Amino acid sequence: MKTLSALVERDSFEVPAFALDHFQKKVRENLHLEFFLARGRLILTPHLSHLTTDEASPTEEERVRSIVDEKQDLLEQIKLYLLYNLSLYSALLETNSYFVAVNEHRLISRFLPYGPGVCEVKLYTLPPGDPLERYGDRIYLGRDCLPLDSPRRPHLGLGYLRQSLPEQVGKLKSRLERHAKAGERAALELVEDLEGLLDEFAQKADAVLRTYPPEISSRALRPETLLEVNRDFRELKHILSDAEILVREMEEGMLAAGAHAARYVTKLRKDLTNDVNYIMLKVNGRINDAVNGIHI
Repeated sequence: MKTLSALVERDSFEVPAFALDHFQKKVRENLHLEFFLARGRLILTPHLSHLTTDEASPTEEERVRSIVDEKQDLLEQIKLYLLYNLSLYSALLETNSYFVAVNEHRLISRFLPYGPGVCEVKLYTLPPGDPLERYGDRIYLGRDCLPLDSPRRPHLGLGYLRQSLPEQVGKLKSRLERHAKAGERAALELVEDLEGLLDEFAQKADAVLRTYPPEISSRALRPETLLEVNRDFRELKHILSDAEILVREMEEGMLAAGAHAARYVTKLRKDLTNDVNYIMLKVNGRINDAVNGIHI
């Protein structure tokens, strides 16, 4: 509830002008916003009716009704702001468009605090039907960082990947140590290899963050510098691709063993897939087009 309250305390969200394509429009029409309550979750439906997965307190109920009654325009702004960020700084929608489309473009966006002026957003899709009845059928798609003060992300959002990925591997290791059974603990040996790859990624990312200015664009950098940036991001992508292959191997072994803890590995594998696709499509692809003078 604190996250929702913090969001609606803002006067507005800066959303640069951009045109939604057909797919994005359908996602916006079917976008659900989700927030934590003291118990359970609050889901705001596309038409801003509210549902809870567990009983809300009277104080929470009153606060939610007040927000929905008074902040509808701001809530719609949040949806557009989220879609702008997902379109510019992630490949989540592109990577998962099939799963979103077959579920009638239903997208649940769960907002979590991540730091001052920043939310982390976890995205799920949900089969058609009553959102509460189908809540257990939701499919995890991935996560993204949502800066609230400005839609512009320094270094194309690399700082978030640098911080988030080691955090996710640390959480995975902790969960496997708690939940993996004796026959599944071989996965922990692969986690050590994964930590080595993420250390390499962190060192390379730190070098990029030190070397280049926050704005990486054809407005701010010469073509030769953009080519150097592109090379460095491509090398980061290669490290993440190696990590994705390793995690996929871990996932396949745990699924074959029927391990309950495999779901944590699957989530990390999806995060890595999204990050690889983001660099490939939104960083390397756009820089190549800018340097090559390609305008479609």
